[in-house]
Amino acid sequence: MNTFTTKLATLILVLFILVFAVYQGWRSLNESFRTESAYEYQIARYCNTEGLLIRTEEEIQREGGGQVRYLLEEGEKFRRDTPIAQVFASQEEAEEAARQEVIRQERDLLKRIQRSTDTSRTADVETLNREIALTLRELTQSAAKKDLEEVAGLHMTLVEKIGRQQLATGQNTGFEDRIRELSGELAGGSGGQNVYSSSIGYFSRYVDGFEAEYTPELLESLDAAALRELLERDYPGDPDSFGKSVTDFTWYYAAIIPKENVEYFHVGAKVEMDFIGSGEPAMPGKVVRLSQEESGEALVVVQSSCITADAVSHRTANVKLSLQNYKGLRISHKALRIVDGEKGVYVRSGYSVRFKKVDIIYTGPDYYLCKTQYGSTDQLNLFDDVIVEGTDLYDGKPINT
Repeated sequence: MNTFTTKLATLILVLFILVFAVYQGWRSLNESFRTESAYEYQIARYCNTEGLLIRTEEEIQREGGGQVRYLLEEGEKFRRDTPIAQVFASQEEAEEAARQEVIRQERDLLKRIQRSTDTSRTADVETLNREIALTLRELTQSAAKKDLEEVAGLHMTLVEKIGRQQLATGQNTGFEDRIRELSGELAGGSGGQNVYSSSIGYFSRYVDGFEAEYTPELLESLDAAALRELLERDYPGDPDSFGKSVTDFTWYYAAIIPKENVEYFHVGAKVEMDFIGSGEPAMPGKVVRLSQEESGEALVVVQSSCITADAVSHRTANVKLSLQNYKGLRISHKALRIVDGEKGVYVRSGYSVRFKKVDIIYTGPDYYLCKTQYGSTDQLNLFDDVIVEGTDLYDGKPINT
């Protein structure tokens, strides 16, 4: 009897141990975690577009014919008393006036250098020698590209550097002889008739005949379908027109955004506008209108107050619209937890689970970007082992090994 009781108790104990082991194994399998490492990720948000430029502008009228020599660059601001151009009776007179302008610039430059009696303003000789060598290389490159405008500007820069070098080294104590020579080549009056505008504005030679039609008022009725029709037109510049004045520094760019990029944009968003192929720096703008179509595409209107040659010399343009980039720690949507009103994630830390807070800066289709908090102990850090799937999680929970 005692032997039987002992055997029964032993059997019950063995069965209990087996059941407990099976339970622990089942629990371990069901409490397994799936983790992903938190890594740094950047979203470059931009969209290449084709759009329409809309401005407040008017054509500048002038009487009579003749050869025109423009005195302003594209996008340059002028006042009522600023001469925009000179008109000459012949091409020869126009070329002679251009030559005399170069002579006058060189003479005036030498006079300024001559007045620079303070040797500190001439800079040290070694620096001047380096700058002269650099300018010569740039001048050679510009000449190879046949960029006459750039060549003329670099020529003046080279004259200034060499003049200051000669003063600094004592090779030349003055430029009186050269100044007298240049003054003797000046014939006095230019012989041309100055052309002025009756308004203040920014100058452009580009005139397409739509200056009075494509005004900011057009935006009130513009939709995506109408914009597509306008973009299909050709807008060649009129070679017989003298030029135009952009009379308001605020202008607009209207384009259609593909549906996959619409989420980047919202009214008030700051963007950078990069005219593709221009080589000029990007200019700032702000989204002032966003109208989404049934197709998912959207009409976007960007406003800018930065006037450049690109802004006034085209009717249509290919523009890269770039918004603020986001960079942070990427985590899965599944990993996000809210504990006591705090957003965070559970991470595997040694042999236990820890709750770490997150500061979400961007929401993607299946992920979040969180602000990187270097050195923080209670915030998510780079390479933390984030628990994406797991049950019965809490801060401090031991992890079975």
